[in-house]
Amino acid sequence: MKKNLAIILLSFFLVFNIFIIKNSEAVTLPKLSPPCSENSWEKPCSCSRESNWAKKRFCNFKMGTDKAPIVETCADESRGYSESVSKKVYKECMKKYGF
Repeated sequence: MKKNLAIILLSFFLVFNIFIIKNSEAVTLPKLSPPCSENSWEKPCSCSRESNWAKKRFCNFKMGTDKAPIVETCADESRGYSESVSKKVYKECMKKYGF
C-alpha cells in the first residue's frame, strides 16, 4: 500500500513539474562582464572576475581604479548593521569591486 501511494505521489509530482516547466516563461540571467585580461583591457570589464589575487591587483592598477572611493562606498553600505554582519558586508563589497 505504501509503495502504491509513493508511486502515485511521485507521478503527480513529475507531471506537475513538467506542466510548470512547459508553461513558465524563460528566465534570462544577466550577462556578466568578462575579466579585463580577456577583454584586451578595455571597458566594460570586471577586475573582480580575474582568477587570482595578483591578477585582480594588476587589473585595478592597469585600469586606473582608485581604492579610496570604493572604500567609502563599501563603508556606507556596511553602516547600520551589527558589527559582525557589517564586517561581512564590507568584505563582500570590496570583493565585488576587485579589492
